Amino acid sequence: MKIAFIAPPITGHLNPMTTLAREFQARNHNVVFISLPDGEAVVKAAGLTFLPCAANEFPAGSLNQRFRERSKLQGEEALRVILRNAAARTEGLLNSLPATLTAASVDAVVLDTVLFYTELAPVSLGMPYAHVANALHFDYSGHTPPCFYDWPHETTPAALARNRKGIESFLEMLAPTKADRTTPEQHHSRQARSAIGTAEAFLCLHHPCRAEHCVGSTRSRRSSSCYSNYR
Repeated sequence: MKIAFIAPPITGHLNPMTTLAREFQARNHNVVFISLPDGEAVVKAAGLTFLPCAANEFPAGSLNQRFRERSKLQGEEALRVILRNAAARTEGLLNSLPATLTAASVDAVVLDTVLFYTELAPVSLGMPYAHVANALHFDYSGHTPPCFYDWPHETTPAALARNRKGIESFLEMLAPTKADRTTPEQHHSRQARSAIGTAEAFLCLHHPCRAEHCVGSTRSRRSSSCYSNYR
């Protein structure tokens, strides 16, 4: 079986994911590792075959430039920039990942959960995939503080209300990134072109598979696009 591992070119994600990929390779699986061009050196140093993706949108060296820009920001201003960058990364990956997977004759995919909605690429190809969490869990229920705030974990009514207010603020910051700019030529499948609908279903504050909580047009297809099983 040929397995593609996909992670962002960030040390805290590359180190655990390349370790897992090397273990699969040691068990005689055919392994390739896909990331943005800035991840090439680390992946090759781990003894893995590297395949670049989204090279037009994120050429080598672009990651450090983005980090330099973020280092000048704080608080919610920094979070807004991170979300815009994440949206651009998702768009870049969805533009090129289906062709990369097809050309490499990949059979299955292992995805870092921080690559939001990138699973739509293997879904569009009818390809099995699994998620690996290399970062803190994003809890949209409000039962625990959002991982991007430094709030202590508390279970008082006031703390739960604070957590939910933080989620609401996060979703407001996320909203400008959800404009669907894709075209049929960019994504060859309906599943890939519906990333925004899937994102809305996934980000429901309570129970995504309950019709009254699903967002807009996602209600009619919640059985296929709500990702509550992965929360």
